[in-house]
Amino acid sequence: MAFNAGLAQQFADRVLAGDEGNVAAVVLKARIHQARNEPMEALRFAEVAAILDPGQLGKETALVAWLDAQGCRVDGLGKHEAKLPIIKLMQPVSPASVVEESEEEAAALPCVMLAEDDEADADDDDAAAGALVVLADADEEKGDDDGVLCHAVPQECPPPLRGPAERRMALPKASAAVVAIAIHAALILLLGLIVVVAPTQPVAELVGIVAPETSQEQPETKKVTPVAMQTSVAVVGSPARAITASGISAISLPDFDSKADGPIVTEIATTDLGASFALPFTPKGTSNVNFFGIKSKGRRVAFLIDAERYMLTDPRGGYPAYEIVKNEIAGMIGKLGLDTFFNVILYEGRNLSAFSEKLLPATAANKAKVADWLYPVNREFTKLGLQAIKYPIQQLTAEIEPVSSNYLSGYLRAIQYALELDVDAVFVISSGYRSMEVPRTPEERAKLLKQMKWTEKDDVAWREAIKKGQDWLNKENAARRAKGVPERVIVNIGEVWRDMGFRPPRSPPGGIQISAEEREDQIKNAIRLHYQSKDKPKPQINFVIFIGKDQDEKTVPRLDHFENIAQRARNGKVRVLQGLAALKNVSGK
Repeated sequence: MAFNAGLAQQFADRVLAGDEGNVAAVVLKARIHQARNEPMEALRFAEVAAILDPGQLGKETALVAWLDAQGCRVDGLGKHEAKLPIIKLMQPVSPASVVEESEEEAAALPCVMLAEDDEADADDDDAAAGALVVLADADEEKGDDDGVLCHAVPQECPPPLRGPAERRMALPKASAAVVAIAIHAALILLLGLIVVVAPTQPVAELVGIVAPETSQEQPETKKVTPVAMQTSVAVVGSPARAITASGISAISLPDFDSKADGPIVTEIATTDLGASFALPFTPKGTSNVNFFGIKSKGRRVAFLIDAERYMLTDPRGGYPAYEIVKNEIAGMIGKLGLDTFFNVILYEGRNLSAFSEKLLPATAANKAKVADWLYPVNREFTKLGLQAIKYPIQQLTAEIEPVSSNYLSGYLRAIQYALELDVDAVFVISSGYRSMEVPRTPEERAKLLKQMKWTEKDDVAWREAIKKGQDWLNKENAARRAKGVPERVIVNIGEVWRDMGFRPPRSPPGGIQISAEEREDQIKNAIRLHYQSKDKPKPQINFVIFIGKDQDEKTVPRLDHFENIAQRARNGKVRVLQGLAALKNVSGK
């Protein structure tokens, strides 16, 4: 049978793993490397075998001769005439006897029996039969040197021997397993005998004391006839309750005097009572506002009123219409609850004037002062505007892009000022979309005039046209005064030129217009600065656009611009009022 190097290496590695001093396994490793033509590796194992047992290696004449031919001589063998050791040939040692041997005796044995655990490989075991050596009986005396040289006899290999460490641990492991099983069985039996007893709470006894029955006399019923009595107390129509105190506190209270005829009554809707009831006090919370038909609410509100000449034109109703606007807003403020804060802001071009520099509580005293403060505004032709009545002008404190605060005007400037007061609802009445421009630099203006070929003659013609229109307006207003009719207010001289039938000359260039998109971005950035950056909810902005009866309500210039601002500001509302009739209709005047 051919030598199977792979199978032999498996046997040799398994034996050497259990016994590193097994000469037969070492020699077998040398033969494996011989079969693979690896002389240096074969020499290494042959030298180890020569150290362990020169006689055993001497029998491998073919291996030694091959090593000599390869130039790898094994030291200690001379010319291969070394005397082989004599070993008594005895009966094969059983695996049980090997287990009982001491560690020293097992190490002194010259060889062990090679075997393979798998019975399927029994045919391959014959290839390693030459390495099988029968061991002498361990009970023989160690001093007896005579014996018979053992011969390799082909036979069926017995089960492989366990290594020294494995043999030492086999019995303790088996004993430990038996002890563990016995302990677990005892614990299971013990747990089965344990009875858990849960303490029971004593049942509470309820002792009832029965009261003796007592007889109760039925009340005597008498018929009472109401008798009219004279009293000095006047009965008020509303069922108001008066709360009085027996002593006067030393703490000073704010003035709550009211010029109203009766108590301030706020109606509160209640869901649990199924109806509404009125109390003579204002609860904390928001106040409802009806702003010329726009119904909204707020706790910190600002009313913005257009004070420009556009609001006083004849198609809008002139002075009477503006008086209605002022009175209506004063009435709205009068209905605010005590815990609501408010302010009123007038705007005219780049001029702003506020009722207060900060929001005020809606006390009776503060609300009464609003009507007096609004009274002189645009009441006389000779005192139109804010500067004419010497009202203080407020300034903006924050610079917001894209438009510098120096060039903001009209409703845009007023809204930005209101947002600086930290309001949650803004109500604006405006005459509509107006020109708003940034002035050109002197260099830009000179360049534009040069492109227009503007001459001194053009400048003189322009000035004379303005003077003609002004003279015509003065003459018309004089006739109105003679008839007792309010004087005419114009927005620009172009209105007079149209009535005169005058064709004006070309006009000089103006400033750079601020677009509707830039105005909307201005409001958006102001809300972002004063509210969103501070984690505050957005304020609501509402518009009432007051136009003249000569305008078409469906074609209001840039109405979409106001709708964009309102929609982005917490879904505010926009309403258009046309002329004095619409104003009277919504106000009920």
